Amino acid sequence: MVVVFIAPAALMGAALHDEASRDTLQDATSRDTLQDAATWRPADLFPATREYRGPDFELTGQEGQPIRLSDYDGRIVVLNLWATWCPPCRDEVPALIRLQEEYGEAGVQVIGVSLDENGARQAVADFAESFGINYPVPVDDGTVQQEYGPLSVIPTTYFLDRNRHIRFYAPGYLDYEQMEETVRDLLSD
Repeated sequence: MVVVFIAPAALMGAALHDEASRDTLQDATSRDTLQDAATWRPADLFPATREYRGPDFELTGQEGQPIRLSDYDGRIVVLNLWATWCPPCRDEVPALIRLQEEYGEAGVQVIGVSLDENGARQAVADFAESFGINYPVPVDDGTVQQEYGPLSVIPTTYFLDRNRHIRFYAPGYLDYEQMEETVRDLLSD
């Protein structure tokens, strides 16, 4: 099976051509829209359109340990780019926790790369503790944004297969059902 991926910027440009996608992106980027998770409109998941291996990175985890994407080769990786100040990002966290709980033993690994800036390591650690996050949440040093961007929306989630190929991309909030369906598809490959 050949998998194809369009770079995020190109994918976003293509998505803006249809009205429903444009509305979704506008909703997702509206920071002054403070709603609860039940009212977020789920983002569209875009399948890869060409084969593209997710670039490796190394960031420092909350305990000071290195977090490398390549350490999870052989697993399905849900790479979530988020920030503590982002309401839809915060609302997505319980679904990511549940996904890790329910599918971790099946070979799924969630990694939540925080895009918070200016000494955010402690704020992210406090956030992770208060939410009971059960997956790594390193703070980006600019590497991930450079390799996986440019990003026009957060949260942004990439679904990588066992060979680290990006198979799906979602600019915006995802609900648990979308995550689970995508993970199940990747596990069945």
